[in-house]
Amino acid sequence: MSTFITTAPPQTRAEALGRRAVAMIGIATLAAVAVIAFAGIGSQDRVGPLGWTGDGEVFTHPTIKTDRVLTGTLRNDGTHTIKVDIGDVRLLASDGTTIPSAPVFLKTFGKSLWAAGRGPQTVPDTELQRTGRIALLSPGEQVPLTIAWHDKDGSPSRVDYGDGWLSLPG
Repeated sequence: MSTFITTAPPQTRAEALGRRAVAMIGIATLAAVAVIAFAGIGSQDRVGPLGWTGDGEVFTHPTIKTDRVLTGTLRNDGTHTIKVDIGDVRLLASDGTTIPSAPVFLKTFGKSLWAAGRGPQTVPDTELQRTGRIALLSPGEQVPLTIAWHDKDGSPSRVDYGDGWLSLPG
């Protein structure tokens, strides 16, 4: 009498690696979906890489009762360096209309060392940063932002900076 024993051929190394790769792709896909889902939580207050850090404040100017001032600190929560030109920063009302304002990436007054309007000179980025006319933010870096506007021009609901927007703090 003969006995015939069959066993399935042993799994090849390539098949084992292929199955592991498929499993890792599945896990990575689930992780990506979870990150995207959690990133959307609370995002109704902003779009883009910049976010408020600390306490921002909107207040009435003490000597000019018809003016309002927003002061706060922005942080780059993105993964890339971002450059924001103050010319791109504007206040928007809830209906999307622009409210005339004077923004600056400073908490104080600064004077430029470069004369404006005297020929085709190029102002270096270091001077534009020092005087608050641009912000160059690496990931995690912070910069102050101050914006003044006249109350009669409207009630802003957000700050638009070209690559995104933020709801006003407070």
